[in-house]
Amino acid sequence: YFYRFLFKLLSVIKIYVSMPMRESEMSTSLKYYAAFASDESFGCGFVKKLYNYFGDIEQAWSASTSDLHKIENLTEKKISSFLKLRDKVNPDNELEKLINSGFSILTYDDEIYPELLKQIPDYPMWLYYKGNKELFGSAFKLAVVGSRKCSDSGKAILRKIISEFKNSDLCIVSGLAIGIDETSHQAALDNNLPTIAVLGSGLKNIYPAKNKTLFNNIIEQNGLVLSEYPLNAKPEAFHFPIRNRIVSGLCKGTLVAEAALKSGALITAKMTLEYGRELMCIPGAIANPATEGIYKLLKDGASIVTCGDDILNCLNWQMNKKEKNAQTQPSTNTNNLTEEESNVLTLIRQDSLTLDELALKTSLQLDDLMLILTRLELEDLIIQTDGGIYTAI
Repeated sequence: YFYRFLFKLLSVIKIYVSMPMRESEMSTSLKYYAAFASDESFGCGFVKKLYNYFGDIEQAWSASTSDLHKIENLTEKKISSFLKLRDKVNPDNELEKLINSGFSILTYDDEIYPELLKQIPDYPMWLYYKGNKELFGSAFKLAVVGSRKCSDSGKAILRKIISEFKNSDLCIVSGLAIGIDETSHQAALDNNLPTIAVLGSGLKNIYPAKNKTLFNNIIEQNGLVLSEYPLNAKPEAFHFPIRNRIVSGLCKGTLVAEAALKSGALITAKMTLEYGRELMCIPGAIANPATEGIYKLLKDGASIVTCGDDILNCLNWQMNKKEKNAQTQPSTNTNNLTEEESNVLTLIRQDSLTLDELALKTSLQLDDLMLILTRLELEDLIIQTDGGIYTAI
């Protein structure tokens, strides 16, 4: 009995002693990541070069001048800049700031660092984040990008497609910008879907400011917000195209919903193809300038998406989608429309029309026509877009 007791006691002591050591090792690694991440001037590409050479983040931080000169294609100017900047940063202080900030940092060494993101050539070495970190491992992440100046009909169609995945595991990844980005995040929240917002600024400097409420709602509703930039970093213009590689890199496929010929969405689309991922587009009105980029991508081979099943087929996903509940079903039911309401809906489905154009085509009294249009809007069959144009959903 004595020897059994002694053996158990030694085992407990061994576990007790080893646990703080592992925590200490983790803290040591984390503080050097926090130090590198604290200032954009270090440059993620530079840090990656050091890390790949030394194979350890602490050694990368503590590298001597002679060791730095051994690294291929590292200029004297870059070495000098790094050494001067390093002298101004205290890793212990940066770790303490991070712990007190309320945010966390995901590092390249972390077990939950997404495998898909590791596969892109310019993967980030770290990501500040807040929220549900389990979403890093989601198997059904879909990037959604598009125009900031999108049409109401474009938003409506995107919301409809996302709503088809209500209560499923689909995770919407976007950039929290106005327009298509915010629409996709909000549609995810409205349909009980997880969503990830990737910012082009620091997480303490939300941009655009009008989306601060959306930012907080994503966190509160079990979503995730993240950024590779220091917590207080400003939203510089060059941040956003760089940020887009993370949006695309996290996902197996990217869905483009409205994009002009020259837009950030097309940059993301190009990245998606370069990464060997699936590119999908929602078609829109040909006369809309915000769809010119869409039709270019479609002509170049992107897959067309008009419903949720198109996304599943393109990505070869098997996902448990729940049917729409009874409250939402009547909104797409046209069986209970009157003959006049059905005729007006048919005209709008053929071509988007203004109130005056509808009055001419139907010969209805203006008051009667207004009542019909209101009914169709309440049934979520049409939407009035910019310029008073009625478009079918």
